[in-house]
Amino acid sequence: MHQPIDSDTSSFLLLDIARLLRAEFESRVDDAALGITPSEARTLANVARFGPLRQNDLADLTGLGAMSVTSVLDNLEAAGMVRRSVDPKDRRAKLVQVTEKATPLLAKLRAIGNEVRAVTRGDIPADDWQSFRGMLKTARDNHLTAYRNKRTTGAVST
Repeated sequence: MHQPIDSDTSSFLLLDIARLLRAEFESRVDDAALGITPSEARTLANVARFGPLRQNDLADLTGLGAMSVTSVLDNLEAAGMVRRSVDPKDRRAKLVQVTEKATPLLAKLRAIGNEVRAVTRGDIPADDWQSFRGMLKTARDNHLTAYRNKRTTGAVST
């Protein structure tokens, strides 16, 4: 007989929270009628957070395929929210960055993000919330270090 899977492990809990956060954010973006889709909102927020960055890196960050991110960027560029330029380090690659026109929209997306995070926090005391955020940052950094080590050495360090 097989053992039941524990759905309260840290991995399942983090994935559930991420899924719920994303669904809530996308619902609020739709409800706000900002003139962009939730995918465009996520993409724009990632460009603002990390940009200028290459389109392929943006695809990795957003979880969208290369073709999908190109389509999303086409729409954002047509709306004047982002600009693409040739990467001076690799002329085959395109760098994406936000424009000044995106500033008011990014402020609205930031407000929506704050609302969603308030739902997530609920009545968790401020000190506990800060500790939780610190632990999440450490866990993220642990994964980033393992990922970088794997890319440079070909194996995950233990």
